Amino acid sequence: YIQELQDGAPDQWQVTKQLLGINVFTYILAGLIAFFLGLNLILGPGWLGQSMGMEGTGSFTQISDSLPDSLDLSNSDFLLQ
Repeated sequence: YIQELQDGAPDQWQVTKQLLGINVFTYILAGLIAFFLGLNLILGPGWLGQSMGMEGTGSFTQISDSLPDSLDLSNSDFLLQ
């Protein structure tokens, strides 16, 4: 009787996939992630923003106006007490 139950039982991988909620959408999402990461490696960061015409994407040379040009870390506020 136990052997019949084991023979009719689903594969362990099928049970694991169902428990983790892995379905077709998961495979599509994993494929898209791999695709875009691959393009980032080939074309560099910011390629999508540049192709869409977004200004300032893909360049690490521009500094935000909200960041200071220099910061004096010898100030007493930054010293450990």
